[in-house]
Parts: sequence; structure tokens; C-alpha cells
Amino acid sequence: MSAENAIRPAGVDLVCIACPIACRLIVTASGGGDATVSGNRCPRGEAYGSEEVRAPKRILTAVVPTDSAQFPCAPVRTDRAIRRELVKSLLSELYRQRVALPVRQGQVLMEDFDGARVVFTRTLPPDEIPSVGEPRAEAEGEDQVPGLQEAL
Repeated sequence: MSAENAIRPAGVDLVCIACPIACRLIVTASGGGDATVSGNRCPRGEAYGSEEVRAPKRILTAVVPTDSAQFPCAPVRTDRAIRRELVKSLLSELYRQRVALPVRQGQVLMEDFDGARVVFTRTLPPDEIPSVGEPRAEAEGEDQVPGLQEAL
């Protein structure tokens, strides 16, 4: 059995997140590399507990930088769980990105990262405010407070 598939020490206590019941699970190692899960009230709890001690996975949600002053970050997530030990690597990759707007919800940013796609979770329109460092064109009289000249 490889180190990544090794079961953590016997008697691991977990709170199940597979359904809204949030059962308290106790996962213990049994012969042959299997795990015994107790405390679950549904079959999903047994599957969650067993996987969590052997090869934990996470769905990752994050933001990526954009070239927009109005929307400096765009939210993304993986479309399926990735191995927990790869989370930092994916975050590093995402934070190195710079995305041009517009983007659409469901649009793919990364096609394959450990078998998962990274997709945008929100539609963001093109920037209406100039990008960072871009000079802003001011409308005539925009820098004046309405009624200020009359009050003086």
C-alpha cells in the first residue's frame, strides 16, 4: 500500500460533510487496508469517512486576478474534488493568472488539473472603469460639486 493510500491512525474522529445531518464519525483501520466507519446515519457518511482517511479530496474555490479596476478578482472553482495535497499547487497556479474580462459563469479557465476543470462561478462584464494605471477621461465639470459655485 502506498503512503498516499495509507490509513491514518486508528480511531480518527470526523464530522461528516456528505449531507446536512453532520454525523460524528469514528474511522478505524481494519485488515487489508480497509477502514471501518461508525457513527454514520447514511451510506454517504461511510463513503466520506473511508475516503477522508485514505485519500482526502477537496473542491477548491478561489479568486483569480483580473486586469479590471472595477472587478479586480474573478471567482472560480473546480468542477470536482482534487487531491488535498494538490490544493496549494493549484492555488499557486491560479494566483499567477491574470484574466481579461468579460468572463461568463461556467467558462473554463483551466481544462485539466488532476482531472478537474477550473471554471468561473460568476459572469463579469467588461470593465467600465479604466484598468489600473490607465488615465481616466474626466467629463467636463465632473470635478466640481453641484451647487458649489452658487453657494460661494
